[in-house]
Amino acid sequence: MGLIVRRAEPQDAPEVARVHVASWRQAYRGLLPQEYLDSLSVETRTTSWAKAFSQLSDQTSTTLVGELDGQIVGFACVGPSRDDDTDTATAELWGLYLDPAHWGAGHGHTLHTEALDVARASGAAATTLWVLTTNQRARHFYERHGWAADGAEKTVWRGDVRLDETRY
Repeated sequence: MGLIVRRAEPQDAPEVARVHVASWRQAYRGLLPQEYLDSLSVETRTTSWAKAFSQLSDQTSTTLVGELDGQIVGFACVGPSRDDDTDTATAELWGLYLDPAHWGAGHGHTLHTEALDVARASGAAATTLWVLTTNQRARHFYERHGWAADGAEKTVWRGDVRLDETRY
């Protein structure tokens, strides 16, 4: 059976958190300090996702999960752009993460397509995303899907860890 994509539900928080942490640890190995990656906690992320999912009816964003044989293997979040230089017709792909064990199987493509469909259905005329500048794997993925860097860059701090990001 293929990947089933559906909207996230509150009970999905632990599995979304597991995928989130596993993806960060693998994707950002060598790009972010290892001690930071090791400190990522599935329990802490579960709490964050549970809070977000408990407010689903109040949110303007959508989180989609991809299930394979009943197990969540990835997720994508899309909502209004959080950038000051965009208008209300601009959506943002806030995140797209897959369990590293499922990289290269086409599930990222499926989640990406579904997330952009949600953005269009919400009335978005354009969509942006931010990617860690040094994450060549992600950048190649997005470029293969027609994205192009638009020249905007920013620095985000997670504690004392610097994340330089490029907008597409």
